[in-house]
Amino acid sequence: MRKRDEFRRGYLFLSFIVLIVVLPAWSLNAAERITAKDWRNGFVQVAKKVQPSVVSIRSERTVTVSPGEGFGEDFFKGTPFEDFFKQHGGPPMKRRQMGEGSGVIVDPKGYILTNYHVVAGADKLTVRLFDGRELIGTIQGTDPKTDLAVVHMEAKDLPLATLGDSDKIQVGEWAIAIGSPFGLEETVTVGVISAKGRTGLGTGTYEDFIQTDASINPGNSGGPLVNIEGEVIGINAMIISPGQGIGFAIPINLAKSIMAELIKTGKVIRPWVGIGLQDITSDLMKFFNLKEKEGALISQVYGGSPAEKAGHKVGDVDVEVDRVKVKNSQDVVQEVLKKQVGQKVNFVILREGKRVEISLTTAQMPEKIGEREPAKPKKEWFGLRVSNVTPDIARQLDLTKTEGVVIVGVDPNSVAQTAGLKAGDIILEVNRQKIFNESDYRSAMEKAKPNQGMLFLIDRQGSTFFVTLTEEK
Repeated sequence: MRKRDEFRRGYLFLSFIVLIVVLPAWSLNAAERITAKDWRNGFVQVAKKVQPSVVSIRSERTVTVSPGEGFGEDFFKGTPFEDFFKQHGGPPMKRRQMGEGSGVIVDPKGYILTNYHVVAGADKLTVRLFDGRELIGTIQGTDPKTDLAVVHMEAKDLPLATLGDSDKIQVGEWAIAIGSPFGLEETVTVGVISAKGRTGLGTGTYEDFIQTDASINPGNSGGPLVNIEGEVIGINAMIISPGQGIGFAIPINLAKSIMAELIKTGKVIRPWVGIGLQDITSDLMKFFNLKEKEGALISQVYGGSPAEKAGHKVGDVDVEVDRVKVKNSQDVVQEVLKKQVGQKVNFVILREGKRVEISLTTAQMPEKIGEREPAKPKKEWFGLRVSNVTPDIARQLDLTKTEGVVIVGVDPNSVAQTAGLKAGDIILEVNRQKIFNESDYRSAMEKAKPNQGMLFLIDRQGSTFFVTLTEEK
């Protein structure tokens, strides 16, 4: 009897262990099966919800080309036309150019949000709706700086997209791209948010991109990137070729404000302070005696700008904007863009190691910054950017004097870079004229003729040598 009771107790104990260990695992597998099914259905529901608000945009534009252009370099080689086009060329010709893109309906009055590059220069826009209707579109407004545009069409009972909050997205969450890649309308691709706040892509625009591995191809431009709730979190903008699984979208929170201004006035009015900025590198830290890379180096101050009037100088380092610490030049740009035209802004800068506070009032950004002549430096020759040799820089470079000007930057592929000049070199002479400061340097450069060749005496870590530079007109 005792053995039977012990066996029964042992059996019950073993059963209890099995329930503890096996049952949760079984339940987890069941949950995983349900989750996978739910995700599949989730994507289907997103497509059904968003696709009706996505449109295909066909653009037509007139371009002027030289005879033979567009046929390939050797198209006429070996034909009777080869010598003719080489010798005569012929007059320019005009031809029609077609383009494809996507857009998303954001307003019941017929407004469509898309990319600027989809509609730029278009003579005619044809908008194809999800239900098959084809309507004529007109450009309501464009903003090349963010690559956004709004197109208007006359239509009623339009399905609208739901705009989400791109500030809340997280790396790793689902992302669904919808558009017309290569003209294949109503295409849906799925991926994840790969990264946020991507910059430095060389677009020449305000960069704050969402990166995704959802497949984006030519023709997707202007279409929506949406989350699993079917909310638009971005506008698909570009891909990196020949990379795969690397696409970029403009955050919808940025697009919302731009879109509202384009619908209302057809243009975007931005605040402007009038400074050129660059990120701080290890070399620049050394030459400007900086303890850390955080902040943005002022490389240019535009004449007549709020920054010039307030006392900003080339070589200052912006570290705070209205008590917000900035890590790089993009941070400064983003903080300024949050302001209104005519609003007071407080900067904290580092100038020769000392913190200085500067206040200014923003102005309206000129349509073309180049229309306003910058304060010194007005011109950079040979791709060189120079600055006075401050006591801090002299100490850092072990210089006994502060004579000459220090090269603080060399443009890529410039004449100076080809000649081997680099940041940290000191220019002591220009055409045998001694240079004591930046004023002397600019005076010497204005008098000289760079296209005829110029002679520089350079000091590099205590050794001096001559360099000749020639800049073609």
